[in-house]
Amino acid sequence: MSAYKKFFELTDEIEEAMLHNVLPESGRRIVDFLRTKNENYSYDPESKRYFINSFYPSFPGHAWSRAVRDFYHIAVHKKRIPIQADIVVTGKCQCRCWHCFRAKNKDVQMLDLETIKHCFSSLYDLGTATVGITGGEPMLHPDILEIIKAIPDGIEGQLYTTGHNIDKKFVSEIKHTNLTRCIISLDHYQGDKADELRHYPGAFKEALTAIEALTDANIYTAITVCITNSLLKEGEIQKYFDFVETLGINEIRIVMPIPQGNLEGKDFSHLYCDAIKFVKDFKKEHFSSAGVPAILNFCEFESPDYMGCSAGAHYLAINNDGAVTPCVAVPLSFGNIFKEDLKDIFERMEKFFPISGRICYGKRSGRVISRNNINTTKRPLPEDISLNVAEQCSISSDTAAFFKCFDVEERGQAV
Repeated sequence: MSAYKKFFELTDEIEEAMLHNVLPESGRRIVDFLRTKNENYSYDPESKRYFINSFYPSFPGHAWSRAVRDFYHIAVHKKRIPIQADIVVTGKCQCRCWHCFRAKNKDVQMLDLETIKHCFSSLYDLGTATVGITGGEPMLHPDILEIIKAIPDGIEGQLYTTGHNIDKKFVSEIKHTNLTRCIISLDHYQGDKADELRHYPGAFKEALTAIEALTDANIYTAITVCITNSLLKEGEIQKYFDFVETLGINEIRIVMPIPQGNLEGKDFSHLYCDAIKFVKDFKKEHFSSAGVPAILNFCEFESPDYMGCSAGAHYLAINNDGAVTPCVAVPLSFGNIFKEDLKDIFERMEKFFPISGRICYGKRSGRVISRNNINTTKRPLPEDISLNVAEQCSISSDTAAFFKCFDVEERGQAV
């Protein structure tokens, strides 16, 4: 099992590590903000690094220092920086998940290794601090090891996977790369139900095998679960949490259904309200429980009271056909890396994504797509249709709380 040590409060030692080699005042304001959110912290004695959750880079480290500078420039100088990016390395997947927002993406082509390396370089130049390797199922890419090994210094990587083909040999190969986190999908605490939700026999077993290999190697391991109505039934999600506590993982990522792909046009408002309340109450109740992994509730994390929806402004995705989208869950394209430079595409997106949003862009764009009966057979949507949809989506005028923690007096601070 994992040798990580869990902290329930922000100690002097953790603060010192967070402030190491970064903008002192900016780092202090981030520390103060995180204190209000009662975040848990994990410490890896092997790498001598701390982890807040799978969103932030670990610290101290080059990627963390870059992220702090990014936050400063975004908040004080109103710059747009894609702090986080995802690369869809392949469209292939062995599963057919009930909630998949890529279900209508029939393109199973793969990005080649050299293109992915070029993406890493372009993202580094744009200021990106963390990059997600995703799909499809990224483990189906024949060059997945070389992709992971190519993640440059200054960027930390995370692998989004069902756990397919992850064993001890693979884990030993990635142990000393810049991939610092793995996020494994685990939909249920019962094997047959997990397999059913994925429409893939053996999905549950593959996930558990991957989790065991990762935790044994002391790699930061998160699981992600998309909340269903059945999990919200009395006692069910408690049983889920009780089960995952036995796995030795570091974090539970809780996400909500997005009305794209298989769920296009469906309304989950009631589920959002019920789930958000339940998870908040559970997190508060079990905050100081030693056996409970850290809980990252994305509805809370992407709310106006925290980081906001970063789609298109501080986060972007590169699709497996080269299309640049504001988020892996948003089927709108604003350019293609095979036709022009990523920097030019990102700058052009500013018209629609000037700052972090207050509402999930997947929900906003999904409503427009549904209202206009747009044919979504081809995904991501062509640029002209994407622009039309974006024109009908509201543009945020007020940034999220995290970026307000920086005072304007910092404008003269050296960087």
